[in-house]
Amino acid sequence: METTVFIVVAALWALWLLFKAAVFKKGFFEWVLLLACATVFSLTEWTTLLTTPLIWQILFALGVLMSLLFFDIEDFRTRKGEENRWNRLKREIKQLETSFESLRKRFIGTIGLIKDGLAFRSDDKTMFVTDRLKDMLAFDTNDFTWSAFEQGLHEDDADVYKNTIRKLSRRSPDYDVSYRYRIGAKIVWVKEYGTLIHYHNRKMVISVCRPVDVRTYPKTPVEVLNRLKIGHDYLEKLQRLNRDKMPFHLICVELRNIPAVNERYGRDIGDLMMGEFLNKIRHHFLKDDEGVFRISGIRFALIIRDERKYSILHRALQHGGELVNFEMQFGGVKEAVYPYFGIQYVSHFDEPVDEMAARSVKALDIALSENHQENYFIIT
Repeated sequence: METTVFIVVAALWALWLLFKAAVFKKGFFEWVLLLACATVFSLTEWTTLLTTPLIWQILFALGVLMSLLFFDIEDFRTRKGEENRWNRLKREIKQLETSFESLRKRFIGTIGLIKDGLAFRSDDKTMFVTDRLKDMLAFDTNDFTWSAFEQGLHEDDADVYKNTIRKLSRRSPDYDVSYRYRIGAKIVWVKEYGTLIHYHNRKMVISVCRPVDVRTYPKTPVEVLNRLKIGHDYLEKLQRLNRDKMPFHLICVELRNIPAVNERYGRDIGDLMMGEFLNKIRHHFLKDDEGVFRISGIRFALIIRDERKYSILHRALQHGGELVNFEMQFGGVKEAVYPYFGIQYVSHFDEPVDEMAARSVKALDIALSENHQENYFIIT
C-alpha cells in the first residue's frame, strides 16, 4: 500500500514538474530533489526506507509540498529580479520624460529667439512653419502641404526650387536657394537655407527663411551695401592710416558686368549679386566692414592690412577660382560676377591721400583696358 502511495505521489509530482517546465520554464530545483528521492528509493528497499530516520520522510513530504504550493527558490529569485528590473525601467522612463520635457522647452524657447522664419518639411508631404514665417508670407495657418506652399512660387523659380529640395540626400543634405514668392499681387524675394535630417527611417527638411527687401535690404546679405562707407569716410580712413604710418594694400574693385545684369534682370538682381560678392570678399580677406568702401555704383575700395589675407587674394587672382570668380543663382536667374582689381601696396606716407587713392584707380583702369589680358593689375 505504502509503495503504491509513493509511486502515485511521485508520478503526480513529475507530471507537475513537466507542466511547469513546459509552460513556465521553471522547476529545476524540484527536479533535482525528485531525482534524489528516486535515487534513494532505488538503492533501498521500500520497507527499509520506511524504517530510516524520520528526516528522510520529512524531506520527501516537504519537497512535494513546496512543489504543489508553487513555491521554489528559482521562482522567488525570478520574481525578485523581475521586480528590480521593473523598478529600474520605471526610473529610466521617468528620467527620459524629464529629459524630453527639458529638450521640448529648450526647443520652443530657441524658436522664439530666432527672428527668421523656420519651416519643417516631413516626408509625408506636409509642412509646419513658425509664426514668424507664417506672418512673413501671409499664410492662413502653420500647417499645410508642400503643394500648397509651392503654389506661391514664382513661375520662373518654381522648377529651380523643387529640384533643389528633390536632390537633397545623405551625401548632400544642405542647400541654399533664393526665390520669388507671390503674396497676393505682391512679389517678395526669399532667401532660404536648410538641411535634410534622417530619424527613425523618416526624413525631414529643416530650413530658415528670411525676406529680401530689395529696396533697403534689411537683415539680408545685401545689407552690406547699406552699411558701406562712401568717399568721405574712405579718405578719412586713408588719412588715419597715413598718420599712423601703417602699411596696407589698397585695392580698387569694379564689378564690370553688373550694369548688364541690371538691364537684363532688374536692379534688384544686380544689388543681390553685389551684396553676395562683397560678403564673400569680406569673409575671406577682411576682418569687418571697416575695410570696404563704396566709391561709386559698381566700384569699391578694399583696405587689407593682414599680409596673410592679402597673400590668399593674390594667389586667387593668379590662379582664378571661386574666391574671385563665381556664379550665383537667385531663383531661376543664374549669372556670374566678373570683378576687376587695381592693387597697390602703400608703405610710404609722404603723399596726399587723394593721390594715393587715384593710383589704385589708375591700376584698375589698366586692368579694365582691352590690351590687358588679366583681370587685375598691381602697381609696384
